[in-house]
Amino acid sequence: MKSAVKRTAFALLAGLTLLLAACGGEESAQPTAAGEPSAGEGQAVWRLEIATPPERLDYEEGEAFDPAGVVINATLRDGSVVENVPYEGIIVDAPLTRTTLFAKFVYGGKTVDQKINVTIIGNREEYSVAATEELPESPLEGKTIFWLGSSVTYGASSGGESMADFIARKHGAVCIKEAVSGTTLADLNGESYVARLDAYLASEERAEQVDAFVCQLSTNDKGNPGGFGEVTGEDVRDPAAFDRATTFGAMEYIIATVRETWDCPIWFYTNPPMGDENYGTMVEALERIADKWDIGIIDLYRDTDFNDLTEEEYALCMSDSIHPSKAGYREWWLPKFEEALLAGLA
Repeated sequence: MKSAVKRTAFALLAGLTLLLAACGGEESAQPTAAGEPSAGEGQAVWRLEIATPPERLDYEEGEAFDPAGVVINATLRDGSVVENVPYEGIIVDAPLTRTTLFAKFVYGGKTVDQKINVTIIGNREEYSVAATEELPESPLEGKTIFWLGSSVTYGASSGGESMADFIARKHGAVCIKEAVSGTTLADLNGESYVARLDAYLASEERAEQVDAFVCQLSTNDKGNPGGFGEVTGEDVRDPAAFDRATTFGAMEYIIATVRETWDCPIWFYTNPPMGDENYGTMVEALERIADKWDIGIIDLYRDTDFNDLTEEEYALCMSDSIHPSKAGYREWWLPKFEEALLAGLA
């Protein structure tokens, strides 16, 4: 059974190979087996090098890869170099997808990778912050909003543009975005939310006052359910009382510290469902914490109407199950944040 599965997987992988016409020829040549001498060379190819990359490296998902302009050199086993070899095939997604990272050129049983950039449709310029219309006389104009989070708050799959940047552009708010991809709420390695909040509060850049504080319920913590910790009792309010090395302790520490420092409205926001039970447990704990501290939740997880998207709409709005595209932030997520912030600050 395992052999059959392996053969099936190999067949599927082989189906991704796009064989193109050899340079200077009219017909495609099948790639030679690994270690087999290339036609006319008399000995095996040791390695390939892309001497000149293709003219086009930037694409949008759904397009076809164009190898025009590529120059590939082959180094043979004796150390000699054959320049501008006629590559025998290309292994690449056809059409290109949002997960396509490389096109592999084949010659003499060897491959060489060419990195390409594939932009998802949801990251078109028309969905960008720069293309977003400003709202005159917004109630949020001039308001200072502090955003604490990781890749989703940063906009890791949307060129660094997230709801914070759209709020700043559309409403004229002053948005302080403290976001580092891959970091957790729980303070385990010095790169946590709490460590960065402490560092900011101790810095010369610290804002004397902010009008609102928005924190991400980090998806990075869901991989360590043993470190979630416990939600403390109603009487526990001192920031020093919370176990910052746990997810829930870090959440309460952040709330207590922000309230003690700025005494402003506080929101945590959730991601939409991603099929992860651990994140669901985090959302349940957030609801208990919110009740204890009387803070707001911008709930993208439980809102069924919000999550009622077609497959096409979801593909436009999300680059993967966690990270939105520019279109996702602006067209899908932004109204939920506007609703909360306008109600809380107007």
